[in-house]
Amino acid sequence: MLSKRLFRKQYLKYNIQSVVLAVLIGIVSVAFIKIVGYSFELFQLIEHTIGLWVLLYTPAVMLVIIFLLKRYFPEAEGSGIPQSLAISKMNYETIGEHFRIRAIFSKIFLISLGTLSGGTLGREGATVQIGASIMDIVGKNFSELRRRFFLIIGAAAGLSCAFNTPVGGIVYIFEELIKTSKIKFKILAITCVAVSCIVSTSILGNYSYFGRVSRDLLNYQPSIFGIAIIIGAIAGVFSVIFTRLIRVFMLDDSKLVKWRKNNPYKNAAICGVAVALIGVLSHGLSFGNGYYESRLALEGHMNLPFYYVFAKMGSAILTTNAGIPGGYFATALSIGNGVGGLVHSVFAIANPQEYYLLGMVAFLAALTRAPATAIVMVLQVTSSQVFTLPIILAAVVANLVAKPFGKGIYDYQISKYIK
Repeated sequence: MLSKRLFRKQYLKYNIQSVVLAVLIGIVSVAFIKIVGYSFELFQLIEHTIGLWVLLYTPAVMLVIIFLLKRYFPEAEGSGIPQSLAISKMNYETIGEHFRIRAIFSKIFLISLGTLSGGTLGREGATVQIGASIMDIVGKNFSELRRRFFLIIGAAAGLSCAFNTPVGGIVYIFEELIKTSKIKFKILAITCVAVSCIVSTSILGNYSYFGRVSRDLLNYQPSIFGIAIIIGAIAGVFSVIFTRLIRVFMLDDSKLVKWRKNNPYKNAAICGVAVALIGVLSHGLSFGNGYYESRLALEGHMNLPFYYVFAKMGSAILTTNAGIPGGYFATALSIGNGVGGLVHSVFAIANPQEYYLLGMVAFLAALTRAPATAIVMVLQVTSSQVFTLPIILAAVVANLVAKPFGKGIYDYQISKYIK
């Protein structure tokens, strides 16, 4: 019955177009990964060359970004993930504002500039929005309900390509399709996610986003469950602090938020100087989304210092508050690494890589209030399936600790996209 529906003449054309667009999502995602990677490498070269002049360089570039955002590219605002999570609740007009072809180019351009500034931001959330915008080429030919469905497919394909996590993309689809259960083309959705991932891995190789944690570094001993509970609880507290600060600076109805909106350039300059200063004091560890040092730490090539979590979290909050487009999904994983490193510096009874993994899943689960998605993502981005049970425990504990203090960070942010 389902296959007949997929191959009806009235749908066949759009199904083929969807698969072709899934290929395009894979190609654009790879290009985005490469551009942002080169941008950060260039920033590292600039930072090494100019030394303390980075205290002027970073805010100057951030000011340029805010000018371009306000004057030419307003659709690039935000991280991309809140927009995708609001798809099922957006009205038709708002969908058209946030998911259009122009958003693809503006997101890539401004996030690459943000990376070049040294800001702590990620491209992964933007890839989700980009994927949805590409798939909307087909979706806008249908009713509003079916258009939302195609947007969800594109967002899931973008998520899968951003982290090379096809299972994570499929989990996203089924979680979001609960809200639009009248749509029956789930096999098409899975096909598009698979196709986009096949394209990206064909170009980049079948890699794990944060590398592969050696099984020799993951000793499955009984004490690890106690460590998982401790790290889960601490990560839950850190996630509450992170969310509360984002709300204070950007979301609440307060004088501080009003000042920020009325003085975007002053705000960007102040935040830029602070981001640069944190970078200097942390010997460069706070710059960027944390991909490089986190991968080195997980593969056993470096240990993260105890202050890493504070530097990375502070820089991420200030970069976001500056108004620079980009998200903190990947940065949240790096902050979680820092939580694990902090606990290990005080209570080291196992390999630090075990602490890093537990911190990653715990912080992400508590921040997003989506422990299942966090578990799947961390297992896939680190190839650490052997460590599944402690990871599950840390995610559950972190979520339980954070839950009484309010909603997940994206739940607060999606309200601005619902009119």
